[in-house]
This record gives sequence, C-alpha cells and structure tokens, in this order.
Amino acid sequence: MTTTTMKFHLLFDRSGRAMPAAVPASLRNLLLLLLLITLAGQAFAQQGQTHVVRPGDTLWDISRQYEQSPLHWRQIQKDNAVQVPEHLKPGQVLMLGGNVAIVAELTGSAWLTRGNAAQRPLARGAGVQAGDVLVTEHDAFLSMTLADGSHVVVPSSSALKVLVINGQVVRFELLSGRMESHVEKQNGRHFEIRTKSAELGVRGTHFRVRDEDNVVAVEVIEGKVAVDELAADPRNLLVGVAHGSLLSGSEALQSHQLPAAPERLESAIDGDILVAPQADASGYRLQLARDDGFLQLVHEQRSILPRFTLPDTLAPGFYHLRLTAFDKRQLEGLPSDSTVYVAASASRRSGAESLGDGRYKIRWPGRSGQTFRFELARTAAFSPLLAQDPAFYGTTVTVGPFVVPGKYYWRSTDISTGAADSAAALSFSGSFEVPAP
Repeated sequence: MTTTTMKFHLLFDRSGRAMPAAVPASLRNLLLLLLLITLAGQAFAQQGQTHVVRPGDTLWDISRQYEQSPLHWRQIQKDNAVQVPEHLKPGQVLMLGGNVAIVAELTGSAWLTRGNAAQRPLARGAGVQAGDVLVTEHDAFLSMTLADGSHVVVPSSSALKVLVINGQVVRFELLSGRMESHVEKQNGRHFEIRTKSAELGVRGTHFRVRDEDNVVAVEVIEGKVAVDELAADPRNLLVGVAHGSLLSGSEALQSHQLPAAPERLESAIDGDILVAPQADASGYRLQLARDDGFLQLVHEQRSILPRFTLPDTLAPGFYHLRLTAFDKRQLEGLPSDSTVYVAASASRRSGAESLGDGRYKIRWPGRSGQTFRFELARTAAFSPLLAQDPAFYGTTVTVGPFVVPGKYYWRSTDISTGAADSAAALSFSGSFEVPAP
C-alpha cells in the first residue's frame, strides 16, 4: 500500500491543491480510471479524426465527445478558424487532435514523413500536421481539404512540406513538382506558399505553383497572388487573374498574360484527344478527373503536340477533361474543361475498322509525342507500297476509300528520337479484307 499511496502524491484536485496521500483506494481507482480515459481520448483525437457538424452541435459538446472534456473547445475553434462558436454550420467538417487538414482524395501511391519517423504510405482520410512532408509518386494524385474549406491538389511526382498549419496561418513549401490551390476567402487569415526563390501570399483565389523541368512559376486562374522575392534586395509583384510569372531566372517577377484555354476538337478516333493548335504554343497538358472540381485526378500527360493518346489502363466511362497550353516561357495557361467518354480498352488496341463507306480506320497503341512510319500494301512483303507516311504524328489513320476488293496489309514503326535505331522499337501490323461490291 505504501507504494500505491506514493504514486498519488502528485495528483491535484480541481482547485489546484495537492491531494493528501491517504486517499481511499476506491477514489484512487476512480481517479486513475478518469486519467486513463482522458489520455485515451486525446490519443484517439490525434489519429486524423474529423467531425461532421450536425444540427444542434456545439464546440463544447464536440470537445466532450472526442477529448473526454469540454474544456478543449477553444483549441478546436482555433484549429478550424471558427469565427463565432455559436454559428457552426451543419455539414461543416472539423479537424480534431492537431490535424487541420486531411487527405480527401488519393489516386496511386503517396508518402508522408513526420519528424524523425520513417516514411509511411498515405491513405485517404489521413490527417496532416505542421512539419509533415508529402510526396506523390508517378501517376499519383493527392487532394487535401483544409479546415476553412480550401483545397490543395498535389499532382504526380511532387513533394510538399507543411511549414505551418493552424486556424490562422497556412504555409506550405513546394519542394518539387506542382500544386494547385483553391483558397477560400481568408478573412484576416494567411495562406502562403514558399518556393526556392519566392514567397506567395494569397487572399482567396485559384492558382498554380510549379517547380518542374527547370521552371519555377505561378499562374493565377482566379483572384490575385502577391509575390515576394527571397533575395537580399527583394522585389515584389502582384499577379492578377489570367496572368502568370516566372519566379526564377532572367525574366523572374514579370507579369504575363496566360495562354488562352485550348479548344478541344472532336476526335474520330477512340482513345485520342485532339486540340486546336495555338500559335506560339510550346506544348499542352491533359488531365482527367472524376469530378468537375478536378480534386479527384486519375490521369495526366504532357505533349509538345496538340494530340493525346489515352492509355489502355483507364477504366471505361465518362471523365472530366481539362486541357491547358504552354507559352514559349513555359507558363501554363488557362484551362478548358469538358467531359469525355473513354471506351473499353479493347477498342483502343491495334486493328482496322470499316467505316462503311469504303474507308478503314486503323489504330495502334502508343503515347503522345511518338512519331511513326506508316505503310500500306497489297502484299505481306510490303512491296510495292500503296501508301506511306514517313513521319506520322499519331496512332490512328484513316485510309481509302477502296474500290478493289481483296486483302490489304498495314504496319507502323516507331521512329521517335532514339527509337529508330533501337532493337526494342515499337512496331505494329495487321491486315483487313475489302469485300467485293
């Protein structure tokens, strides 16, 4: 009993006075149980827990439910930037236990490093805290929801560090890759993003920050972004809607009009997306998402040509499609959004299809940016040739109309840079039968 009594010498009553050592065993056990419940409640709330506000909820009740004490309501108010505690909105998501952002959407593999702990895989619903480093792998896409309703999208092959995140200040550092932010009106709060050369201040807007392919840039789709250079003699710039700026190099901190949203052309070939070429465009980007806000990204690719070939790995169905163009400075322009139906992968493999008017549509798999040599003949030896294209940019071609019945042979060979002299160069071939009239 002596040992047990000494363990409670450090307990205090609610007035702050030390409790006497000679406490009845039943009371000691009750106090210990309450202490364990409190600690368990705090640990539970630190595991990325969130709460969806219901009608009649109060911060006092929410604190009691998750923290086993109503006295933590002020911390919940601060973490979630609740202006008036009495005016909680039904459906509002509150972050608990120090997590003031959660991974709302995740496609592919992403990783989180916290402190000195080993890197661990991220999952949908995971909490994000200050000091965390998030990394997305190739073909992985991550979206975070912040306490104030703002969203941050981290596309593939990107790395982001959370410097500060609470109810009043959000500060990220883009280590590499890209991030796209949809920031709610800040109402006195601060949303900032740091790159290796500048710091960006946001007051409610939709914008991108990129550090990819030796280009560091900001592009504003809605609102305004204040740019402060990280230098001994810093410059600053206010970037307005539909404008962008490089953040490093000789042309840094100069505002430029962003390229216009590209026009999508209706494609006659399944699996291909065609874009109306833009003058002075140096390339294009395509993104596919499950939602019209493009928070649930599933695929993206970049091409120097106004043409994209979708991969066979995409599940068939409707997707939201976003296209952008790049100017000669490598600033990415305004987006054009539409919907597209992706056919089953079997219809996007190599083969020939009759169009019913004497013409045939021939397709083969490939990726954007590849160049093929296409040949058509009446013999398997491809001699003599009926038609050829020595530098065909695409993976589909329409031939005909044919009036002579019989068997026709086709083949396409990858002649992209570095591929023509490779033993592993892609080559596709097939044949089709033209019936007698």
